[in-house]
Parts: sequence; structure tokens; C-alpha cells
Amino acid sequence: MNLFTIIKERVPILDIITEHTVLKKLGNYWKGQCPFHSERTASFAVSPHRAMFYCFGCQVTGDVISFISKIDNCSQLEAAKQLADRYNIDIPESAFNEPTINRDEKKQYFSICNFVAQWAHKQLAKYPAIGSYLTQRHLTPKSLESFCIGYFPAGEKAIKDLLKEASYESFLAEDLIHAGILNEGKSLYSPFEDRLLFPIKDHLGNYCGFGGRIVSEHDQRSKYYNSKENALFQKGSILFGLDKAKKEIQKTGNVFLVEGYTDCIAMAQHGYTNTVATLGTACTLEHLKLLAHHAHTMYVMYDNDTAGQKATIRLAHLSWEVNLEIKVITLPNAKDPAAFFEHNEDLNLYVTNAQDILQFFLVSLGKEYAQQPLTLKLQATRSFLECIKKLSDPLKKEILLQRASQIFDLPIQSLKHEISIQSHSQKTPPTQPIISTEVSEISTLEKNFLCAIINRIDLLEKTQVKDLLEYIPEPFKAIMSKLQALATQENTQQLFTTFFDTLEEHEKIVINQILFTQEEENYDFEQTVLLLEKKYWKKIVSVTKQKLARAQETHDLERVKAIVESFLELKKRLLHKGLI
Repeated sequence: MNLFTIIKERVPILDIITEHTVLKKLGNYWKGQCPFHSERTASFAVSPHRAMFYCFGCQVTGDVISFISKIDNCSQLEAAKQLADRYNIDIPESAFNEPTINRDEKKQYFSICNFVAQWAHKQLAKYPAIGSYLTQRHLTPKSLESFCIGYFPAGEKAIKDLLKEASYESFLAEDLIHAGILNEGKSLYSPFEDRLLFPIKDHLGNYCGFGGRIVSEHDQRSKYYNSKENALFQKGSILFGLDKAKKEIQKTGNVFLVEGYTDCIAMAQHGYTNTVATLGTACTLEHLKLLAHHAHTMYVMYDNDTAGQKATIRLAHLSWEVNLEIKVITLPNAKDPAAFFEHNEDLNLYVTNAQDILQFFLVSLGKEYAQQPLTLKLQATRSFLECIKKLSDPLKKEILLQRASQIFDLPIQSLKHEISIQSHSQKTPPTQPIISTEVSEISTLEKNFLCAIINRIDLLEKTQVKDLLEYIPEPFKAIMSKLQALATQENTQQLFTTFFDTLEEHEKIVINQILFTQEEENYDFEQTVLLLEKKYWKKIVSVTKQKLARAQETHDLERVKAIVESFLELKKRLLHKGLI
């Protein structure tokens, strides 16, 4: 057991947090004002039984260690040591040393990642279907070689082949397990199996992790799987492609930021070699600081959809903290860069017309401003003013305020007065809790279903539950697949903490919003399952037909029989309850 786990188990999170803010018990949770941002409303929630906190206002989340780390502006290791000293927790010296890594371990880890990258790259030649898939994705042989794109085959044979070749490099199975390439279950397996493998390098060019993407349209797993974080692989501080792009970034002073691996590669293929991508996470302040060392202008090219726009707007709130001019490129027809280049379109025109990020923020807010209710208008206006009040350039601030005055249909003096109030007050006006689109769009039935599974992991063993998880919308399906992967391998007492640590930041926010808004109720779980089966009935029928067709094509009679029996059993159950 490492230091972090010991601290989380033995330090009461409520005792620590109540030293910094007043909390009141509401149901199973404690709520109060957030200690990390000024507010008048109580948007901060603490769950003692899960030992975690979440703010609906600023969306900060974490455990007792990350709370102290944020409050005292120190590293998590320093926070853990501080808590251990305060609570007189006897920690073995080995536990304190665990988060660090010595030179030999670092060299070993980098060598293993390099070996796996080369091994997976060689697999492409053995699987022509994967090569055809990559060709359809418009990835050239030169790019496959340059970025060392690979494929991790599925099955025991591939694992045995990997281990055999690893032995030639003096790597053992334990080394691959420690590096996160293999996992232990009933037998050894890899979370990267039957996935394209995108090797990730740090800014110095060391292979330090992997991004795996499913290739089969029938694959029910999450679309992407990234290496788990460790001392040498922190997604919040690593950018895909930076090792290759660095020279061109320094030469031009410009960098393009995209969302995905294939977008980054597509940009490089079309001459924009000064392109980097985040690793399936939001762009962090640390990312921006890293890029500011090499560039003076950053062009953001996120997907032109709602999620992409929200991610860009989040960047606007960070833009003032770095010496980096940030501009936004909006591609037509909600295209991502990879799709854009499929039509051989000229990107230079869009680069020339790129918007300043605060201008983009302002225009995005203004699109539906007139139709918004008053509370949302207040929130949008104050959110924008919160951003621009930090600008050091008075002329830029004046221009943006003039534009905001037109869009918000408010006198410019009123906007300036509001900025003055914000600047001289510790308190900001009330804000509405931010509920992610994903959470707001799923029903109470689905929320109850997901909460029940998280509270009772044993429910995952039920066949009906396993079947229903196939129809739960994303990102919940991907989140639940991570819980399923851990359920048979981890100690139940520590399972939630381990599970939560495997989630991406946006997944943590989604789970918190469900857990902190759904009280544990004595509702009938079996009835919930039946009602969800009714809700998904048309989709179940459609998917069952597809499964039957595939099984019949391969003449798998046993599979056909199992599909039919399962479907008829479900239909009988719903008919008996009068639900269909």
C-alpha cells in the first residue's frame, strides 16, 4: 500500500475541509461555499463516505490530499507528508519514496515503452486489414513510420509473442505489468489489445506512454485508452507531437493545438509540423506554460462542435496567465482537422481569419444571448468580465468592452462598473451550478442505475446489468467499462478510490455530478432495470438483429441460439410486466 492510499484511508476528509469552509449536512453529503473561488451560493459538496469533494461552480474535485495540495499550493507528496505528520500516522519509509523514481528505473521505463512501440509498429505488417484501415484514415506510410504508429493484436498468442520478444531485451512480464502494458487477471492481458497504438513521447523525445484506439465498429469498449499516469507520464503536462514539433515552433514562433492524435498527424502530413495535441484531456495551465517557452502565438483548432467550443472557452479563462497570444481557428461544417484535409482544402485562409480567443469567447456567448433567461445572461456576462478584467493591455480591454456592450446590449459604463465591483470585492455574484451536458441529458432512471452500481459493485455480475451497460450513452459506458475492469481485481474496500483515480478529469466531473446530485434512495433496483430495458427496447431490437446477422454470417449456431434465447427471455419479462 502506498503513501497516498494510507493517508486517504486514515485522514477524515470532513475534519480537514471544515477548517477552511463552513459546511452543513444535507442528506448524505455536506455542502457549503467553495474555498477555491469566491461565491455567495453553496456549490461545494463533500462526501465523507467516499472521501471526496466537488464544486459545482469551479468544478474542482479530488480527495483529502489534493485538497491540501490546492489550499497550500504544494505538491501532492508534500501534502501527504504534511497530513501524515499532523495525524501521527506511522508510514514506512518505502511508502514515502514510492512516488519518486530513480535514474535506473526511469531508464528502464523509457526502454520498455520504446520496445513496446517498436514491437507494435512491426505488427502492422502482419495485419493487412489494419493497414487498409489506416489507409482509409488517410495516414501515409511516412507518417506511420515517423510517429511509429502500431497495432496491439488481441489474444494470448499476441501476449506470448510480446513476452518472447521482451525476453530478448531482458524484460520480464513483471516489468511490463509495472509499466502498465500488461495487467494480471485469470491470465495476462493488455488494455491495449485490438487497438491502434499511438506511442507518446515527452518533450525530450523519450517514449513514456501510449494512446490506444479501437479499430472495430462493433467494439463496445471506450474509443480511446491512455496509459495510466505515473511519475513519468502525466497527461496534464505532456503534449503529443511536441518532440517533433518543437524545432518548427521555435522557428516560426507559432504552434497549432488540436484535440486528437490523428488530427495532429494529419496537420503534420499537410506541412503544419508545428502541431501538438492534448492526450484526451483538457488543455491545462501547465500545457500552456510549456508552449509559451517555445512560441508567442498559439492557434487552437478544436472540433467545431459544442464540446470543442466549451473546451476553447475554458482556455480563455487561462489565457491571461501565460505570455502567449491565443487565437481560435473555426473550421467549416463542424469538421476536425483530419476531416478538413480529406477534401484538400486550404487551411491558410482560416489561419489568416483566426479570432483572438477572448473575441471568440464573446461571440460564442452572444450567439444565443438574447434568448437566454436572466440568470444565464448574468452568468454569461460576469463570466466574460471575470476574464477580461485580468488583461494588462488597456486598449485591448477597451475594444472588448465596446464589443461586449453591443452584444449584451448594455451600457459600457455598466460593464466597467461591474468589473470594478469584481476587482474590489472578495465576493462575486451568485452563479448557477455548472452541470455538464452529458449529465443533464440522461434521465433520473439512468442516474439511479449508475449510482446503484457504483454503490454496489456486485451488481455488475448480473447478466441484465451487463447487457444494459451496452446501451448506456457515452461517456457513461466508457466510465462503467473502467469500473468493470477493476471489479474482479481490486479489494472492494479500496475499489472506488482506485476506480476514481483511473478516470480522466472530465469523467471525474461527470461522476461527481451524478453522485452529488442523486441521493441514495431505497428505490427498487429491479424495477429500474426493467424500466431502462423498456426505454432501450427499440435499440435492443435493432442491435439484436445486427448481432444475429453477424453470427449467421459466420455460421456460429451456438451464438445464434444464445442471442435468440436471451432476447426472448427479455421480451417475456417485459411482456409479463406490461411494459411492451
